[in-house]
Amino acid sequence: MAWQGDAFERNLVGDFPLWGVFGHDQQSYLGRTYIALVREGDVDPVVGTTPEEREQLHIIKVGLHKVLAELYHPDRLNYATLGNEWPHLHEHVIPRYQTPREVDGVTFIDHNWGKDYAPYDKGFQIPEAVFDKIKADLSAGIADSVKL
Repeated sequence: MAWQGDAFERNLVGDFPLWGVFGHDQQSYLGRTYIALVREGDVDPVVGTTPEEREQLHIIKVGLHKVLAELYHPDRLNYATLGNEWPHLHEHVIPRYQTPREVDGVTFIDHNWGKDYAPYDKGFQIPEAVFDKIKADLSAGIADSVKL
């Protein structure tokens, strides 16, 4: 999959041979990202991926875990592979926080701590400049931490 089109290109924070890492438009969970398979199609995450895809995904997730820990210190990470709205293999990485976090004057509060991450406040909006900073920080961290 070529990462073209507004939503993809704009939010790409890590570009790898088999996967792309993206900042999620909805940052009600600070540092929320998703990792999408480059290969086209509705691929089952358990039985449809190749050994190479699984290995690279693991390396990316370990690196992303490190980056999120260094940047925002989440208390837990949730992972969700749903494919309901976008039938293309992708996995959401949702940092969870017991206490508020702040980035450039914006306070992020995990109102669902201790529960499922969804439903969440889809109306929570941050200034574009703050989202750009989050994406730049994630991109720099991923470039340093994920070595394939």
